[in-house]
Amino acid sequence: MRKFKKIMVIIEPKQMRQVALERAMALAHAGANASRKIIAVLPVTEMSRDLTSMLSVEKGDDIKEALVHKNQKWLDAYLAIHAMGFEVESRVIWSKNVGKDITHMAHQEGVDLLIKAHEVHGMLDSVLFTPLDWQLLRHAPVPVLIAKDHIWHPTGTIAIALNFSDPDDVANRMLNVRLLREAQELSRIMHCEIHIVNAIPPILPPATIDLPGFTPDLLGDAALKEGCKAVLSFAARHRIPADYCHIREGQPDEVIPTLCEELKPTVLFIGTSARKGMAVALVGNICERVVDTLDCDVAVITPKAVMERLPMDTAAVMA
Repeated sequence: MRKFKKIMVIIEPKQMRQVALERAMALAHAGANASRKIIAVLPVTEMSRDLTSMLSVEKGDDIKEALVHKNQKWLDAYLAIHAMGFEVESRVIWSKNVGKDITHMAHQEGVDLLIKAHEVHGMLDSVLFTPLDWQLLRHAPVPVLIAKDHIWHPTGTIAIALNFSDPDDVANRMLNVRLLREAQELSRIMHCEIHIVNAIPPILPPATIDLPGFTPDLLGDAALKEGCKAVLSFAARHRIPADYCHIREGQPDEVIPTLCEELKPTVLFIGTSARKGMAVALVGNICERVVDTLDCDVAVITPKAVMERLPMDTAAVMA
């Protein structure tokens, strides 16, 4: 989130309340000495046409131009009332692939944060089509904040879901550090405490294993101890109190919502594996399942976002 100098907001068509814009203005307002710019983007697609335009005898380009102009006029009027006092640049884009065009624009503009209001998803969404917020969670080159319809507390708790499953995975360690750095930046602005949440999946040993004195509980206990050691070691290196580390045994998509229900954080920071193709249709991404479950905002960082802006302290990543 790098000082939040430039924030891009996705405007929902024909919605009188824009939760994403409200969140951007709350962040822009935080820090009296900070100068922050908001870019409000309203995507217009073929599905945006109304019955009048569909029955019109005008050419397709003329209809598109008129539709863009109509939405631009609405957006400017909306911002004049609901974003008074903020520096907001309004843009209406005609797009056949909204997710691709928005991620490209975010990269070109060099924004520090992309905010999108949460959508309610059905069970077959990842199979039949990919909702816009899920496209952003998978491919955005910048952190994505999924804003929920709840009260944004100026102080409170920030939760970070870290992954220590593979100590030798450098990319995963880089992602953990990037999540912490982004959470620290928000903490400096909003004066929130940072808590680490971690899920340690249980290990199921092969049923055929037969060693003297061996019981399946020994393997699970060893994995739990190693996981706790990794979390506490990371927290100590970054000066996070051990009391702010919350570790549970179980699957991440079950443990993380449970811990967030107890902590009631203002926002949860989480990374995504950005699965593609059939893998995402059958398995999905953990962050996508978590987003729909939580009541708090969720800030997601993709592997692409990590590579776009590597942490400055390389030694901290490799530690």
